[in-house]
Amino acid sequence: MMSWLPRRALPFAAAIVLGAVAAVWALRRPRADAPIAAATVSVAADPQYASAVQPIFDRRCVPCHACFDSPCQLNMQSFEGVDRGANKAIVYYAERPVQVTPTRMFQDAQSTATWQSQFGFFPVIDRVDRANPHDLDRSILWRFVEQRAADRRGGFFDVDNAAACPSTAADAERDLRDHPERGMPFGLPPLDSNERDVLAAWLRRGSGAPPSRDLDEGPVAQRAIATWEGFFNGNDPRAALVSTYLFEHFFYGHLYFPDVPGEWFRLVRSRTPSGSPIDEIATRRPCDDPGTSTVYYRLRRIHETLVLKTHAPYALSDAKLGRLRELFYEAPWQGAGPWKVDRSTKNPFVRFSAIPARSRYQFLLDDAYHFVQTFIHGPVCRGQAALDVIEEQFLIFFLAPESDPAIVDPGYLAQIAPDLELPAEEGESIAALSPGFDAEELTYLAAEVPHVRKRGFADVWHGDGTNPSAVLTVFRHYDNAFVLHGAVGGMPKTAWVLDYPTFERMYYDLVAGFDVYGNVTHQLGTRIYMNYLRIEAEGQFLRLLPKGERSRLFGEWYRGRIARALAGVHAAAVRGPAPSIAFSDAARAKEELVTRLLTKELPAAVAGPREPIQWPDVPFAADAVRAHAERTLRLIAGKTGASVAPFPDTVLLRVKSSNGDLVYTIARNRSHASVEYILAEGVELEPAEDTLQIVGGIASSRPNLFLVVDERDLEAFVSDWQALGTGDRSWGAFVDRWGVRRSHPQFWDAFDFFTSECLRIDPIGGAVLDLSRYMND
Repeated sequence: MMSWLPRRALPFAAAIVLGAVAAVWALRRPRADAPIAAATVSVAADPQYASAVQPIFDRRCVPCHACFDSPCQLNMQSFEGVDRGANKAIVYYAERPVQVTPTRMFQDAQSTATWQSQFGFFPVIDRVDRANPHDLDRSILWRFVEQRAADRRGGFFDVDNAAACPSTAADAERDLRDHPERGMPFGLPPLDSNERDVLAAWLRRGSGAPPSRDLDEGPVAQRAIATWEGFFNGNDPRAALVSTYLFEHFFYGHLYFPDVPGEWFRLVRSRTPSGSPIDEIATRRPCDDPGTSTVYYRLRRIHETLVLKTHAPYALSDAKLGRLRELFYEAPWQGAGPWKVDRSTKNPFVRFSAIPARSRYQFLLDDAYHFVQTFIHGPVCRGQAALDVIEEQFLIFFLAPESDPAIVDPGYLAQIAPDLELPAEEGESIAALSPGFDAEELTYLAAEVPHVRKRGFADVWHGDGTNPSAVLTVFRHYDNAFVLHGAVGGMPKTAWVLDYPTFERMYYDLVAGFDVYGNVTHQLGTRIYMNYLRIEAEGQFLRLLPKGERSRLFGEWYRGRIARALAGVHAAAVRGPAPSIAFSDAARAKEELVTRLLTKELPAAVAGPREPIQWPDVPFAADAVRAHAERTLRLIAGKTGASVAPFPDTVLLRVKSSNGDLVYTIARNRSHASVEYILAEGVELEPAEDTLQIVGGIASSRPNLFLVVDERDLEAFVSDWQALGTGDRSWGAFVDRWGVRRSHPQFWDAFDFFTSECLRIDPIGGAVLDLSRYMND
């Protein structure tokens, strides 16, 4: 691969050829977006499945077999996924020349028969030979489970390929004979004898389904569903437009009613009204034409086990309902209507121009944490190509609505709307990589400058005094990331200030307009466009700094040839007058700006508590054990040097104590010369500048390693860490003493502890952790 190519030359050279192929194929092949008729799984009910079988899958299989990156597409978050089986096709294949048919659970087909007859899935459990029900070896699932019990070797091997997805019991036998290490759970300790006995008994009983889950909801849930579906399908002449906008922002969320604990819902488009069975309209993207003039918005229960890497909760409370009515129906609209949904474009600034811009922006601000979370936990689920466009750790602030020209000047937003077109507009066509995006970006940035006045602290959204979404921290861990409330992890290298046009476009680029099943041009177009949006967000932050410091910081953040190639865009993003803020030390203006925002300018309830490990001015906790742990761990945080190099991207640390165990996340903050390369991140890394950051709780959905330390041994732990890279202690010896390897006999105990802590710390936002990135043995 070429080490670099400027944007105007298409950073991934093969995209030109692949995109051309994609364009031709898009014209000649039939579309696969037509709705699939629902069917019923003709399997006997097993009353023990929900209480005994699925919990085993949840604890031992779902940590790898969930979301789009499930090996062999075997999604084990539900009975329906296990029954659907596996598929040799790989979902995460960014270089594919043509888009493929989506295979989303509970959306693109409604029965196992349809999945297996029309989508290429094959069974991993056997129901064929009823005359010999005790022959468990006919089940691919069982053969792999038993193989792990017989061959307990640890280690990690790539299984994301068709050769490792046997489609028959005979193929599985041959595969395991050639690769005995491929038993399941893969490269991890086997299921214990009790767990295997439960699975064997279930398979012998016919591998039945849980009893019908389409029973009536309880009265509280029924009332809530009726209220919200009534709101989404209201008679107000503006309802069709408002509900379309809300659907495109709610479609991915895990929706819940605060008064109905443990039940989760999706907002879907249906061909049938409330009171009838849901007939979901499954389009590739929520902003795609549903193909019918009459759409009903319905709340559909989620029957899958939740996993942290995709979990994005959103509360449908009475207060939220009142707020949405206030924002979208009580605010004055321009014109007299009629207000119709324009399906000829995917540009949200054109489609929803009738809805007051202030209402749309405030809607995003009210739940900014949720929407930023969908950038990370959304349809992309994982992906270096999407995430190598951001730094390892940064803060997000927001431009106050009263300071956003797109909000205060309706004429300005109408003027720039055509230049805010997104890659989704072109679908899989090579036009999605059109150099026209360069011109549109520069035109937009040039049009913005006359509307930018001197910036000051008042221009940063204060969260209405109480909203903790006003300050967010993002941690990136190679091809996955995590978002937290408040300033977590110490002083960041960079920071963003999102205004309405940038925030909305990020959402549509990464969530509502992103298609994980799309082709190479769509995937690259999404990534390239996000590069521009990040530059805009960083530019809005830099406008709060002296002009000279803006240039210096850009030079520090973006080093190398490709950064120089984008110098015109960088310069345009930070044009505008000097700020109204007086700085005591211009050379440290960024640090002063961030500190003042967090400690003086923003309310404490908004900025959130800073942590003493990274912030020396913050006092330690009154709890003696926690104070001891954090005082000791401060010796690790923020340091550079050889002792940092062996650490993986993210580690979960358990500090054992008789007063209650403590949990921390150790994140490796990898330094980059620039984040503007595509699929060539290695050329940008500056490992000598890497640091470790330590934060309380769980700040990763995909840990690479577990460490366990007794509170009395913290000094020895730090001493061993300081000896790394000096020859006095190797990484292997360090992990032997403090770590939990994949093959460790107590691995599952450690995993269960961190999963339970994730749920205890955040009962609403917590879910099952992912093990697909856990380090090799």
